[in-house]
Amino acid sequence: MEISYWKSRWRKGNTGWHMDTVYPPLPHLWSHLNMNSDARVLVPLCGKSFDLEWLADQCDTVIGVEVSSKALRDVMQQHNESFIQDTSHGFMIYRSNSMELWEGDFAKLPADKIPPQDLIYDKASIIALPAEKRQYHAEKIIELCNYSTQILIQTFEYDQSEMNGPPFSVDEKELKKLFGHRFKLECLHEQSKLEDLQQFKRRGLSSYLIEKVFHLKPLNSA
Repeated sequence: MEISYWKSRWRKGNTGWHMDTVYPPLPHLWSHLNMNSDARVLVPLCGKSFDLEWLADQCDTVIGVEVSSKALRDVMQQHNESFIQDTSHGFMIYRSNSMELWEGDFAKLPADKIPPQDLIYDKASIIALPAEKRQYHAEKIIELCNYSTQILIQTFEYDQSEMNGPPFSVDEKELKKLFGHRFKLECLHEQSKLEDLQQFKRRGLSSYLIEKVFHLKPLNSA
C-alpha cells in the first residue's frame, strides 16, 4: 500500500482499523515488559491511537510516527499538553512534554535523530503492509533498536487466500525470519477474533482469524 492510499483513507474517514479505546491486551501485558517510568516508547504508523495517551501516562516519552496530518491533529486535540512545531529531514514534528509526533514516512525516519528507545510498539503496523514491504519495515525497526530495546508486535493469522489485506496475515514463522537473528520471540497473547470482526467475514474470511501479540527481546538479554 502506498502512502497516498493511507492518506486518502484518513481524508475520507475510512479508518475501520481505529479503536475507540486503548487496545485491551496492552495494560495486561505491560507488567511483563518491566518498563521503568523513564522509558521511551516508539509507535510506528500510530494513527490516532488512544494507546499513545495510555503509554504517555506510563513512560517518560512516546514517539508516534504517522503519515496523516489529520490523525496527528486528533492526537494533539485529545492530549492534555500543548505542542510546539518543528521540522527535520522532511518530517513535521510536534513535541509536548511527554509526546513527540513525527509526520511522515516511517521508512524515512532518521535513526540518528531518534534517541535510544526502550520499546517499539508495533500495533497493527506490520500487518498493514503487503509482503514485499514488510522486510523493509522490519529493517527500519531494527535500525531504531539498541542492545536493550524490546519490541511488542501485534499480528493476525488467517488464510490469506480467503481475504485480501490489509490487514495481512503475518505468522510466527515470518516474524522469526524478519527478527529472529536479533531477537527471541515469545507469544504473550493469542485469541480467536473471527466472530468479533464481522467485517472480515463480509470480505470473505471464513476459516479462522487468530490475533497474537509477540514480545521480542534481544538475544543478548538475560
